[in-house]
Amino acid sequence: MSSNPYAQFSGVPMDQRDIDALLKGRGHGVVSLCRDGEPYSLPISFGYDGDAVYFGFLEDTPNPTKMEFIRDGATARLLVTDIRDRFEWQSVAVTGTVRALDRDGDEWDDFVETLDDNAWFMAAFEQSDAIDSLSGWKLQVEELRGIEQKEEAYE
Repeated sequence: MSSNPYAQFSGVPMDQRDIDALLKGRGHGVVSLCRDGEPYSLPISFGYDGDAVYFGFLEDTPNPTKMEFIRDGATARLLVTDIRDRFEWQSVAVTGTVRALDRDGDEWDDFVETLDDNAWFMAAFEQSDAIDSLSGWKLQVEELRGIEQKEEAYE
């Protein structure tokens, strides 16, 4: 039982094992970016390898706003949640620097493999023409925080 009298409402810190399990098991979340003080958040599919988060954006979309906000070296935050009900949920925030991946660089294969392992991504996508408009990004984990609330902990 937590010493926090409000833990049943605000949650308690997650251990690293549970944080990793949520990030590897979920495969989608909301990434937030900022440009000149203007925030921008969007849902993404991502892969997590235990050290970094990988995600991609299709550049040829009707709404190119995301490409206007993301830039190499910028700070981003990814929020991943698993909400089952108001007394059983987990939330993880990953903050770090994003870096564009070179399609011909050494990390591109890691990007595709990690997305295939635990993102909403299929390896077959890499073989389609759409892959040509995919930009790959790596969010290097600088801060990783998780909180959770489990009903059985307060009974």
